[in-house]
Amino acid sequence: MANINSGILRIGGSSNSDAEDFTAVTKFTFHELAAATGNFAPESLLGEGKYGRTFRGCLKSSGQVVAVRQVNEQSISNVYRYLDQSMSSTIHLHSLLHHPNIVDMIGYCVDGDQIFFVYNFMPLGSLKDHLHDLPPNKKPLDWNTRMKIAAGAAKGLKYLHKKSDPQVIHGNIKPSNILLSEGYQPKLSDFLGFKERIPESDESNHARIFSSQCYRHAPEFYMKFKLTQQSDIYSFGLVLLELISGRMAQIRPSLIEWAKRKLVGDREFTTVADPLLKGHYPEQGLYQALSLADSGN
Repeated sequence: MANINSGILRIGGSSNSDAEDFTAVTKFTFHELAAATGNFAPESLLGEGKYGRTFRGCLKSSGQVVAVRQVNEQSISNVYRYLDQSMSSTIHLHSLLHHPNIVDMIGYCVDGDQIFFVYNFMPLGSLKDHLHDLPPNKKPLDWNTRMKIAAGAAKGLKYLHKKSDPQVIHGNIKPSNILLSEGYQPKLSDFLGFKERIPESDESNHARIFSSQCYRHAPEFYMKFKLTQQSDIYSFGLVLLELISGRMAQIRPSLIEWAKRKLVGDREFTTVADPLLKGHYPEQGLYQALSLADSGN
């Protein structure tokens, strides 16, 4: 396996270009991040996902609390073998994204065959932590908070699709990639999922394989293996349905099929609502949210 520095970090994959330093983000040393996380101590571990592990840290230079994502070599190779962009251009792209509902990348570090991304720390974790598999002593999200999270995530997605330059497809919208800051302010995350928009006039067959979780991709994704803005909207609709129902999208039958069965034969639409809400929601608001979720799917 090639060392990261041998090409993945070069703009556009060019072999005659050195790794780029970006003024918008800080290039950290490995020793700085090791010191921040207590040498990546187990007690600093926030979570582990498909692409690597995330640690809580405190930068010694500023005292700022951060999240440090350690991505392993195999994950990088698996993602970027399918892309027509380099890791360096992706870092550059992410450094240009600034919105209240997008997680800010503070910096990065390359050390041998490892790469680290440094983000603002989100004290409330992810939406998944507050929506699925709640321990008995944890209070479920109320209706207004759920809709606040949905509205904020939608604003972040609209920014990526319409207002960022270049326009961006997220490619991996799901509860674990919606992080929550103070006051349950949602912020879209998952750095490796961001991808520059493919022009609609581009007829080439670009495979975009970011996740084995096929139930979150729009059906048309599997016709040409191209992520589009509509793919993101489909995934957002699933998240909205999860917020409404409290049900995980991957449980069989699929969340969409489950909701359709609940609503067949003019059954009361309130049967789709999360039982943990105990009826504490406006029926008109529930109906509108269901209609919006259905429009995305």
